[in-house]
Amino acid sequence: MRPAQARSVIGSRMRELREAAGVPLTRAAILSGWDKGHLSRVERGHTKPSRELIEWYDESFGAGQSLVNQSVELDEAVRVGKDMSLRDMRRRGSVLHPILLGGSVPADHHPEDRAELVGETVPDGTRVCRDQEFEKSWEIRNSGERVWKDRWLTRQGAAGTPGWMRSPARTRLPDAVPGEVVTVRMRLQAPSQVGASTAYFKVTDEEGRLYYPGLESPPVYCTIFTVYEL
Repeated sequence: MRPAQARSVIGSRMRELREAAGVPLTRAAILSGWDKGHLSRVERGHTKPSRELIEWYDESFGAGQSLVNQSVELDEAVRVGKDMSLRDMRRRGSVLHPILLGGSVPADHHPEDRAELVGETVPDGTRVCRDQEFEKSWEIRNSGERVWKDRWLTRQGAAGTPGWMRSPARTRLPDAVPGEVVTVRMRLQAPSQVGASTAYFKVTDEEGRLYYPGLESPPVYCTIFTVYEL
């Protein structure tokens, strides 16, 4: 994951949380002590939020440690992406991989390739008991002009970190011709802690390189609210 995309994702989640609480941006600025313009830039993904600000959003809008956990997971995804880019730079002498600003992409990457989320199960905010396993599915359309082959839906961040939603590191995406809609299913497990949690996934090759590295292709995700009992 690229740093700009991580900023966009966490900023969007912060905005959604604030708006769900019915708090206008001006009011949030007054309550928090942060400048309204700064909050706006953070929520639009232009500025990376500080840990202190993320914790304030969590505490003020009743999210427990949801945003903090998501921020840590996104930072880990960015670190993994940087490490992969450096490794590929060292390998370029023997194996050719296209390089974009901020990281590498698959060998068969093409700018006209497109993916579109058209349906999913387990709507955002679904209440799930602590440690409960459940299945989430996404319907994804090949909306470009390239055939999909040997692609994966890969977790962005660490899949097994304690306190986070658990998932496989990746799941195979069915091959698809242009225009075809495929369904990818994944077994997930709610964390032990009560509160909101989110897991992010992106389409990659077998080695984890992003097919859609730009901001125009946000990750698919699963957001649940963990409870003691239903």
